[in-house]
Amino acid sequence: MENNSIINLNHKNFKTDWEPLPEIIALSALSRSDLKKRLSALHDLCINSSDIHSIKTIFAKSRHDFSSTNAYRLLLIVENMENIVEILDTIIEDLEINTDGCWRSKNAFYGEIDCPGKLAFAFPGQGSQYTFMGRDLLHCFPEVRKSIAGANVAFEASGKLTDFIYPELTGQENEKVRIEDALRSTDVAQPAIGAISVSMLKVLHRFGIKPDTTCGHSYGELTALFSAERFDEKTFFSLSVARGKYMAEAGGTGDKGGMLAVKAPLDRIDDLIQSSGVDVILANRNSPDQGILSGSTDAILQMKSICKDNKIRAMVLPVAAAFHSRLIKDAAEPFKKKIASVEFSHSRIPVYSNTTGAPYPDSPEDAKRILGNHLMNPVNFIDEIQNMYQTGIRIFVEVGPRTILTGLIKTILKDQNIYALAVDASSGRGSGITDLAKTLCLLASLGYPVELKKWKNS
Repeated sequence: MENNSIINLNHKNFKTDWEPLPEIIALSALSRSDLKKRLSALHDLCINSSDIHSIKTIFAKSRHDFSSTNAYRLLLIVENMENIVEILDTIIEDLEINTDGCWRSKNAFYGEIDCPGKLAFAFPGQGSQYTFMGRDLLHCFPEVRKSIAGANVAFEASGKLTDFIYPELTGQENEKVRIEDALRSTDVAQPAIGAISVSMLKVLHRFGIKPDTTCGHSYGELTALFSAERFDEKTFFSLSVARGKYMAEAGGTGDKGGMLAVKAPLDRIDDLIQSSGVDVILANRNSPDQGILSGSTDAILQMKSICKDNKIRAMVLPVAAAFHSRLIKDAAEPFKKKIASVEFSHSRIPVYSNTTGAPYPDSPEDAKRILGNHLMNPVNFIDEIQNMYQTGIRIFVEVGPRTILTGLIKTILKDQNIYALAVDASSGRGSGITDLAKTLCLLASLGYPVELKKWKNS
């Protein structure tokens, strides 16, 4: 792993190399028959031409000519040009067989419906971090390098944030455990997740993707507020570093408490807390059948034992304290002072609150009050997602590492016709650039306006 080249964030001297990236073919037409003709013509061209450069030029023209307002839309991701004819053969067959108005296969995305509704960004919180997250985007997008460099500056009192996200591997025993533990630390994880989330946000902006509404889970609410331009990027990273630091220090040398993930219907979890008499709270209402308890270390262990006796799956989370409970008061007070010192702006983009389930108020003072108390208040993710759906949100894009929120949103709205997707769909197991391409292609196939001409500078 070439770590030194990865963490060299001198973006002014960095030259983007688009060549190894997958190709995107984007076809749109006013009728299904016309779309088939265009696909067939492209297939014939690929059979009869051995000039890869010329073929790629035609692919680039397809992206430039693509229109999301056309009624029929087909997008393909080509990762291996040597297989292009076989890929097109398969898609031609799929288009003949599949009569659905909207479908997708591994790397093909088809749509003939109007854009189903408004789009929201959802930003993840602590627990979504992993080493080398967002690495592939660094190679292709200078705005990613610039944002991560800005996060480094805000974090500099504690070292380089990139040393935790992109550690140099030495092959030492237990190295994987050591570097993951270092990144998991609250004071590191929160600004690290923020750096990657903001980077992905800016990449989406490059392709013209802007949300109608935003939300975040726990720490991610801070990123959601930034995405709605309630404060600037420098302020965002300053608040992220402060939030992580205060939460890591909460409770001093005493018991900071812990958290327990419980897999059961929320009403059953509520009944279990009530009947047990154990001093814990349901801190996170994540989905109809998953909640997170917060409390002292002893109380959390008691609840884990009670869950086991009741044949309920429960897992102690690797967090530094009992977040979203009164035990985190030591972190909330200095964070409130920090928030009071920064400038909040107005925004036309609603940001939904974990606390109220409703949009943040426009008043800077009222917004600061909600954010200041956010650390101690429970997270009601269910209500805010359901309320967003009621306003016409039908497309949810998770912007940040992993796919945790995508899964929760699908569960919360399981009976509704929605689309939930993640920019980091493979969570580092596959190509981050292909993940991005799939996000762009799916949105474009749904009729959402994506500036595909900016892919590979076509």
